[in-house]
Amino acid sequence: MNVLIDDVFSGISLDAYTALYFDEDFNQAQGRAMRMGRQLLALERTSERIVRRVHYEPNQDPDSQAGKAFGQSRASFIEELDYDVQAHKGIWRTIPNMFPDRVTNTGSIEFAEAGGGVRRIVRGDVKVSLLGFGRMIERIIVREIVKSYANATAFTNDWLAKR
Repeated sequence: MNVLIDDVFSGISLDAYTALYFDEDFNQAQGRAMRMGRQLLALERTSERIVRRVHYEPNQDPDSQAGKAFGQSRASFIEELDYDVQAHKGIWRTIPNMFPDRVTNTGSIEFAEAGGGVRRIVRGDVKVSLLGFGRMIERIIVREIVKSYANATAFTNDWLAKR
């Protein structure tokens, strides 16, 4: 299943948004606000690339669809991002702790100037190979991705409004 998320953040330059997106204090605050456990595993910066590896552990509501699908197991994942500073575009993938050989989640993220702000475009491809359950799990993952980015967008807009 494919996912496309396209958001615009007003009143911030492309360079300032990129700096914010990779700012660890901002990301820690966002993680706390979204009840998302977050541990930075690696961060490498050069003038051409930013390579980041983060471990996430969502605090799932047991009554949500994701909570019901995963039961008492703690679903977590590692996100790897390779961002090209000049192109303002990165390639990402996530590695789930459950069924890593059967779940593939990859995509791109791009930042572009957008009339007094910045557009963030996220494209993703979710594939789950579980006989009889693959499509259902794909839909759950896509819903969680969309929900997570909606919450991140609201948090970012609030953060920008306060500064």
